[in-house]
Amino acid sequence: MRIQCWILAAAGLAAMLSGVPAQAHPWLVQPCDVDDYITKAIGIEEPWLENAVYGFAQADNNGSPRALTLSTEFERKFSDRLGMELDLPAYTANESLGPGQGAFGPAAAGLKFAAVHTCNFSEGRASLLTVEVEGQYWANPRPSVLPGEGNTVTTQVMWAQLWYPWFTQGEAGYTQGVGAGAGSGWFVNTSLGHALGAAYAVQLEVELDNQVVLGDGRRGIGGHVMPQIACHLTPQWLLALGEQAAIQQGQSRSLWSSWLMVEHDF
Repeated sequence: MRIQCWILAAAGLAAMLSGVPAQAHPWLVQPCDVDDYITKAIGIEEPWLENAVYGFAQADNNGSPRALTLSTEFERKFSDRLGMELDLPAYTANESLGPGQGAFGPAAAGLKFAAVHTCNFSEGRASLLTVEVEGQYWANPRPSVLPGEGNTVTTQVMWAQLWYPWFTQGEAGYTQGVGAGAGSGWFVNTSLGHALGAAYAVQLEVELDNQVVLGDGRRGIGGHVMPQIACHLTPQWLLALGEQAAIQQGQSRSLWSSWLMVEHDF
């Protein structure tokens, strides 16, 4: 009789959980896929390795001429430790669309190595640390449309920490310009987020760098703040919206832009 009761109880629990997404139960022991619990920030490279494609749209909201930038990024996982990133050339179009100036930016590719990847989803905990080396190449430079862009090599460290439903992630590194056009300098970008159930997440992203080229040719300090909200449309599809306020040394006003990110996991 006792064995029958255990069998019935297990069957009832399985039936109860079968229709509920795993994200709703952080105490369940799941495969170490933190993408189910940590939502990617729009402007931060994710420290976990995955197979995914991202689409980005940035609309400049600062007077005239305004601009629209469209870009695509691919992520590929080779193993639990090694992966890669491929950024296709982004297209920036100044208003009015069509007659206004436009240009394709640089392409970039990088190798990612996961140095630390520990998970304990029974306690809602995870820690990640990843190193990436990325090269950027601009085949058709148009500095009049995209000033400050050029060929670069970037070395960065990316991290994430989960305390479900809270999480944080970030990246820090140094970009070295190669040849004319692109500046060199350090950067750090981090965010703090909170999951709102299984489907939604909010977070605040903050970035700081010294890669701004001032009028006299010196490098200056720049950065941005971007609150954002994301929705998991399905386990494979993510939609995120953000409003960015960018500040640059020597300017007395913020530069505003709206961001849209669409992610599809394979």
